[in-house]
Amino acid sequence: MNIALWVIQGILATMFCISGIMILTQPKEKLAAKMPFVNDYSDPMVKLVAFAHIFGAIGLILPLLLNIIPILTPIAASGLALVMLLAIGYNKKRGDNKGVIVDVVILTLYLLIAVGRFKGL
Repeated sequence: MNIALWVIQGILATMFCISGIMILTQPKEKLAAKMPFVNDYSDPMVKLVAFAHIFGAIGLILPLLLNIIPILTPIAASGLALVMLLAIGYNKKRGDNKGVIVDVVILTLYLLIAVGRFKGL
């Protein structure tokens, strides 16, 4: 189970770190084609989402890997699960059923990480 959790953590951390960096470095107009949520929120809110992705991704890996306050890893997974809950609400409001399904899968993976890592501490 530990190896499976590490694989899931690595994949999700990579995905969220890349998306956070992309949100921070690209203009809003260019992002809108891939991430339509940027049109519905202010620039500071979009940057907050980017930082949540980046710091959440770091929190998924480093605390447990370096054994420095390892409780932060399941807390990061829980925080990113909250981000996904908000994304589900947003996509439901927009009528994006495909987005909701993807978000539910990612939410489930974050919850799996949180539960698995809380149990392992």
